[in-house]
Amino acid sequence: MDVKIEPLKGFTPQIGHLVSQMNYVRKTTLEAVLGLTTSELDFLPSKEGNSIGALLLHIAAVEKGFQIEIFDGRRPNEQEMLEWGAPYSLGEKGRKNINGYPLEFYITKLEEVNIEHFRNLQR
Repeated sequence: MDVKIEPLKGFTPQIGHLVSQMNYVRKTTLEAVLGLTTSELDFLPSKEGNSIGALLLHIAAVEKGFQIEIFDGRRPNEQEMLEWGAPYSLGEKGRKNINGYPLEFYITKLEEVNIEHFRNLQR
């Protein structure tokens, strides 16, 4: 599937352009990680770095956080922070808690948040 960065129908020109950019980034990111093993996703490039898996979950967490703040008009609650806090902030929490997952786990999280994002846009 080719993704062009251009305004999408059904959105204002600016929002359509932004959604198009987000689609492109998502597509190219998923292409870059296609086929990675759990070990490769967990690899830490340095003592204080983040793994590819943690960065994938971070993308989903940031998108989820924006959805909550923009569409719901609030800060994430305690339950949401339990699920999304470590991937949102990364660092030591991320290194400790985000590992051992196969690529399918991260793709599923990204898809779930993306679907929720588009539902929110259609409100």
